[in-house]
Amino acid sequence: MLVLGTVACSDSVGPERPIDGQQLYENYCARCHGPDGRPAADQPQARDLSNRRIIDTLSDESISMTIRMGRPPGMPAFRDEFTEASLMVLVAYVRGLSGSQGSRSKSTGGTPPP
Repeated sequence: MLVLGTVACSDSVGPERPIDGQQLYENYCARCHGPDGRPAADQPQARDLSNRRIIDTLSDESISMTIRMGRPPGMPAFRDEFTEASLMVLVAYVRGLSGSQGSRSKSTGGTPPP
C-alpha cells in the first residue's frame, strides 16, 4: 500500500522577510555610488544617483537593466542576483536617493541631461 502525503498551500517553505531597499543598496551599490548616491571618492566615474535631473530621465526598466547588465567598463553586471521583487524595491530606493517620485515607462522616454 502506497500512502502519499500532501502539503497544504499554507505551509511555508521558508521564513518570509521584508525586502529592504536600503540594505540592498548598501550591500551592492554603495561601495561605488556612495551611501547617499554620490560617487565614492575612489569611483568618480560612477553615476551620481543623487542627481534628480539624471534619474528623472531614466525609466525603471532602464535602471533595472543597468543593474542586471552592468555598465562597462566599471559597473559589474548583477544578472540574476535579484528577484523581480527585490529589483523593484532597489530601483525605488535608487529613485528616492535623488528625490525622484515617479517612474518613467519606456515609451515616455526623456531626454538626457546636458
